Amino acid sequence: MSEDNLKRTFGSIWWRFLEFEITRSRMMTEVAGNMSSALILQVVAYHNLTLVQSAVDSAAYHEIRSAWELADRTAGYDLPQKLSYAAISDMTRIDKETVRRSVKKLVEQGWVTVDQKNGISYSPSTVNQEKLLMLNEWEVTHLGRLLKRLDDAKRLG
Repeated sequence: MSEDNLKRTFGSIWWRFLEFEITRSRMMTEVAGNMSSALILQVVAYHNLTLVQSAVDSAAYHEIRSAWELADRTAGYDLPQKLSYAAISDMTRIDKETVRRSVKKLVEQGWVTVDQKNGISYSPSTVNQEKLLMLNEWEVTHLGRLLKRLDDAKRLG
């Protein structure tokens, strides 16, 4: 869909898009403990996803998802750059010290690890991995519904 088509039809689903974003943000906050930690966890997960995708060399969701679920998420990955407090701060605009404190809590909660060689790495406990995978299933389902509504609006408009 072109940007012009999106602009013509977006008004009909804009409220649903915001509802999707609000619900997803609330769910991430529940998973991570607070909004700052939720945003930081998303950055760490995003970093991990880029590593997984480069290792899988595929755009197929099922292949990426299978690699994501592997227990040893760092095996064979060449880190293009390690994730640091400063990088997360730059991406989120959250103060670096707040990032450091939030990452420390995420370590204690079993979401991430921090070491000199790899920086901040996605390393969830089994329970946490299941939480994020359930959230991902929700995202796929609800984003699919949102895209269908957008497609329907395009056909009707």
